[in-house]
Amino acid sequence: MATLLADFKSDLLIMAREYLEKQWGPEQIDNDRVLVLYFDSLRRRPAVRKRRILEADDFYCPPELAPGWELLRTKVVNGDDIGPHLSRDHASLTNLDGLLNEWGVHHLHLGTKPYPIDPSYIDRTPPLLFALITDEDFYAINIYLHGAWESMSVIESLHRNWPQVISRSRIKGIQGEALTKKERKVLRNSSIQTASTVSDGTVYMAIGGGVASSGVSVDAVRRADSALEEMERLQVFVQDRLDGFLVHLRPRGYTDEQNIRAKLIGIKQQKYQVLFPDYGVLAADVRIEQGSLYTGPPERTTD
Repeated sequence: MATLLADFKSDLLIMAREYLEKQWGPEQIDNDRVLVLYFDSLRRRPAVRKRRILEADDFYCPPELAPGWELLRTKVVNGDDIGPHLSRDHASLTNLDGLLNEWGVHHLHLGTKPYPIDPSYIDRTPPLLFALITDEDFYAINIYLHGAWESMSVIESLHRNWPQVISRSRIKGIQGEALTKKERKVLRNSSIQTASTVSDGTVYMAIGGGVASSGVSVDAVRRADSALEEMERLQVFVQDRLDGFLVHLRPRGYTDEQNIRAKLIGIKQQKYQVLFPDYGVLAADVRIEQGSLYTGPPERTTD
């Protein structure tokens, strides 16, 4: 039986590193942190895609900010990059954003012109739009003054308007702490997780997934571990079915060699693209099983 020579884990790390360098610039990142920072980066800078906008029941935009909100709305609906509206601190993969870490909420600026100090961003505005952003939807909570990061009205609005969106963070059996804004800020800065109780007594743990002591998302750590486990499964899967690939390799020169090299080069629509480089054969539709839990790096092909 032929033996598969492959290291899909390393291939995955290479793809994740390429994404980070392209989106965030070159940075010295150890291999054991690449996947964690990749998954963590996905929440820091929402993917460029079209989204539906939903406004909270008490959402109000002051007239002087209406042009900026209309500009941002257009970008959201059209699937344009909203990165220029985000905090400049999000240029770093390691900044601690307590509002995002605990409640999963972004704050966005509502300027209409380039920021003079850094034209890659939109002009900074003291009032900010707070929004929960998912792959499909943009939940506009309200417009707050700069510094309202710990306001309980944020989570109250999410609970009142879209409880189904944050339901996975709802917990029973424990009492949330009645924290002052100052106390919540101190705990956030120390990466300490707390429970939040809204006015009707419902308790939520960190909607944003919380952060580990290192400052990265706990969810990112979990997803990175799952991705590496999936690579192990993929390698076993391809090895066990290697004979099935031979019908494609033989016309390209395979003559019963003992070792067959393979490389993971892309993931598209939850299907793996495995290249056999010695024979120029690409298996572009490899799926381990229906309903795979893995969510990989950005879709990539050999084009």
